[in-house]
Amino acid sequence: MRNRSWFFLTLLLGLSFAANTAHATAVTCADLRSEKSRVYGFHLAQLNEEQLAAKTKELDTFWKNVQAAGPEGVSCVRSLLAEEKNDHAFQVDAAGMLFPADPSPETRNLIRDSLAQADFQESDPANFLTLALELGQAGVDVRPLAYKLLLYPNGVIHISEHSLDLDSDTSALFLYGTMDPKQASEALTNLLEDSQPFVREAAAHLLAEQMTDESFRALSKWDGRSKIQEEFRRNDIAAVMNYKLPNPADHAHPKFTRQQILQAISGLPHTQKEFDQVMATKGADFDQQIREKKATQQQLAQAVAASLPIYGIADHIDFQNSAVATLKPEDFATIRDARRKSLYNVSDEALSEYFAYTQILIGMLNHLDLYKDYRQH
Repeated sequence: MRNRSWFFLTLLLGLSFAANTAHATAVTCADLRSEKSRVYGFHLAQLNEEQLAAKTKELDTFWKNVQAAGPEGVSCVRSLLAEEKNDHAFQVDAAGMLFPADPSPETRNLIRDSLAQADFQESDPANFLTLALELGQAGVDVRPLAYKLLLYPNGVIHISEHSLDLDSDTSALFLYGTMDPKQASEALTNLLEDSQPFVREAAAHLLAEQMTDESFRALSKWDGRSKIQEEFRRNDIAAVMNYKLPNPADHAHPKFTRQQILQAISGLPHTQKEFDQVMATKGADFDQQIREKKATQQQLAQAVAASLPIYGIADHIDFQNSAVATLKPEDFATIRDARRKSLYNVSDEALSEYFAYTQILIGMLNHLDLYKDYRQH
């Protein structure tokens, strides 16, 4: 309970602003400013259960009053957020409300700058990550937010909706992974010289994942690989930077052609609306076929592994093997871009997609011997 955030409450209130504008009351910004001063300024860790319940009611009333103020309420919260430098609970709540209520670039940048001040002892880092990812997908430069996650080295971000626990590297991966690859590579390359060793090591790990000209060049010159303490980081970097002779038998008889691979990837959904459309069409057809065959769970898994993907490429083993066998060097950027788009939300499903694309990219590196000037042979 003590880690509870008010993000979802404010988000829902923000989404309903447009529908309630006509019912705006005479609540003024001065009223809201006064009420905000009274109900915020608390510290979650210092509240017991009874105090937390009372605070929840106060906050509920405050945000309902913001909603009742209509457009003036949005403008007032924007002003209050611009002024706030210390109250991290308010910063996260206000950012969550403003994101759907005001899509202007100025407000989106204000939200980013406010989140960059967040204290994970006073606000839920899961909400921080979710909103930061949405900002990045909306085109906001979220490098300061990604770096903040790297400064949280021993923390675990719990995504309750998916029963998912994320370490700092994986949390930051969602943000660096959805950036423009060149921008992310440049940012992470700069962090190889950070004053803090745990930041340098995490940056190297994430930089290897980028698999761009810039990342290969930077890591090939960096002298810190042997100093990395965490084995999983060393192994992941080695998988990218060290050439591994492929087994010809693995790619001798691809089930799908290059054209089928590229066409299937271009048609995959990346938004909830697109997922719903696919579920109602291709997904429904596939489910019907499985029901008619009365397939067992094992048979279902085998059918997925051997089929063209509908929702994503994870678990589609024949598809992944065919991609490595048939794709050409000029397709490498296409797969990298598809991987970037696969991080559509903070979930284990999105991570599975990202890692499946990563395995294809590593397979292509070895099968086609790409970036040979930078990789160890």
